[in-house]
Amino acid sequence: MGWVLINIIPAMGFGFIFQLIIHEVGHLIGGLISGWRFLYLQIYRLVIKWENKWLNITTTREVGCKCIMYPKSINQAARLYTMGGYMLNLISSVIGLFLLIFASISPVMWLYIWSFVAFGIGLFFMNGIASIKRVCNDKACYNLIKADKHNKLCHNAQLITARHLINGLTYSEIGEEILCLCPEVAENDIQAYQAILEYYYFLDNNNILKVGQALNKIRNKNNISGNMLRLVDMELIYIRLICGIHIHNKNMDVKNSSDTENTKRPWLNDAEAFFNIKQKDIHFDRVKAVYDAYTQYANGSSEKAIVTLNKALYLMEKSNFIYGGEKEFCIKQLLWVKKIMEYEEKEAK
Repeated sequence: MGWVLINIIPAMGFGFIFQLIIHEVGHLIGGLISGWRFLYLQIYRLVIKWENKWLNITTTREVGCKCIMYPKSINQAARLYTMGGYMLNLISSVIGLFLLIFASISPVMWLYIWSFVAFGIGLFFMNGIASIKRVCNDKACYNLIKADKHNKLCHNAQLITARHLINGLTYSEIGEEILCLCPEVAENDIQAYQAILEYYYFLDNNNILKVGQALNKIRNKNNISGNMLRLVDMELIYIRLICGIHIHNKNMDVKNSSDTENTKRPWLNDAEAFFNIKQKDIHFDRVKAVYDAYTQYANGSSEKAIVTLNKALYLMEKSNFIYGGEKEFCIKQLLWVKKIMEYEEKEAK
């Protein structure tokens, strides 16, 4: 009995991790059956990536668990790839349940299989029942693809975009024919993320007017997941920061102003709270770096702001990220912001 109790936590860890891997393998199998091509598999920070006609193993700063594949054409069927994860969780749990009922196994082995079954059923319900409360889960995504052809086109375009980004292309190089597919109003997570890609495309081309129009497509927020809304809020903060840098020297003389509170706009308090979230990626790093630089710049410390951006650029250049194109895009953005600050500072003098 004591040996069984000792194995409770290891059994739970085994069941959870193994079912996560099975979930992603399910997506892989579903994609292969549909004729899709493998791009990469990520488990925590470990990445198995298809590169130069061979599988390479690497690590990344970003934490996640996902299997990303892409279709050969934008019209290719996507349902099996989407539902493969939770279906394999269910199948593996049923097999484990049969072993628990009919096989003669030791108590410790029974504990491990029970944990495997429990987490498998849990992941099946988490992803097999449609939900957009936190994220747009697999079943919700499946329903969107099934319900509307344009949703499927956007979904497939996003995975084709992933292929280009992993090969080092930036958004401006990928082109608007793949990125600018969102209708005038984004009605769901798939369309909302397409609007975000459109936003990145115009941001990469320094077209601020079109940037605002792209984000404005995500104005019907009733059917958008919390995770997607946080991404939109983050990019709205970024645009406000860019605009704030542009107008800073036009609206006040920092050197002669004794009221530093004027530089502290109310939305900056919301931004400060936003950056306490745990889930981070390269776009989070980009926006956080600009936020830190802006708060210093707005309080008259332009030299500190430039140093902050230089540190962020150094860390970004030295770090490993899955998508080389995203890394290049974010570096270009930080260099652009740095150039704006240096120009505005020069004009102020």
